[in-house]
Amino acid sequence: MQITKLRAMAISCILLCTSLPAKANTIMDTLTNKQRVLSFYKLIVGQRRADLIPEFVREDYRQHNPTVKQGRDGITEMINYLKALPPPQAGAKSPIIRAIQEGDLVVTHLDVEFMGKRMAVIDLFKLKDGMLAEHWDGIQALPDQTGMAITATNGRYKIDQNASATKSKAIVDQFYQAVIQKASVTDLIKPDYVEHDLAVIHSGKGLGAYLTADNDRQIKIHRIIGEGDFVVVQSEFKRAGKAFVFYEIFRVEHSKIAEHWSVEQAIPDGVEPDAMF
Repeated sequence: MQITKLRAMAISCILLCTSLPAKANTIMDTLTNKQRVLSFYKLIVGQRRADLIPEFVREDYRQHNPTVKQGRDGITEMINYLKALPPPQAGAKSPIIRAIQEGDLVVTHLDVEFMGKRMAVIDLFKLKDGMLAEHWDGIQALPDQTGMAITATNGRYKIDQNASATKSKAIVDQFYQAVIQKASVTDLIKPDYVEHDLAVIHSGKGLGAYLTADNDRQIKIHRIIGEGDFVVVQSEFKRAGKAFVFYEIFRVEHSKIAEHWSVEQAIPDGVEPDAMF
């Protein structure tokens, strides 16, 4: 198994999900898809329970990360790798910041820290018959943001279940259609919206201006996933001939974008972009 340094750091810090009991074989039939994913993190990744993989993961599990083997073998190798690392510290804070579900799709947003280095991770799982069937992800290394009021992953995390996911998705879709057409998005973004994307912050521009200013940015939307007031966009873009995977999380408030997070990762040379989606 080829494990990049960045990937090793990420998976070694995905530790605990505090909301679930420990015995997967007694609760699986009553869990939502989101709870199944969080239980997978806790029991298999956090506790290194490779013996539970057949209860959570389909035999034909499809992995869209080119550094990991297909099927259960890839996850088994990952867990065996983790077993060789120091165990998680007792009481360690869960790196899972947000979890968003629409139907059989579950997105998790993680803030991972290991050996003084930090990264943002967005995982996307597809479930079938209650078991993990497919996985996509994006990982982005982060600078030290200690003491900063706004970081790449902090901010609102609770989902407003009274908000309409359909309406939230429509606002984000409208926003991206305008971006692709290089039209104004001012009416779709709150004047006091909170930006967590470091590249946008450092540019000194708002999100719409940042995305539309890059004339070489070729955008292709793959999925828009929503739960309540949170919307996830999985897309790819090309910049100066280089392909990237791009995951974004939007929070919508009063029919406008109120908050934005993202993870950007270059597609490895020699890997076809379609394999990542």
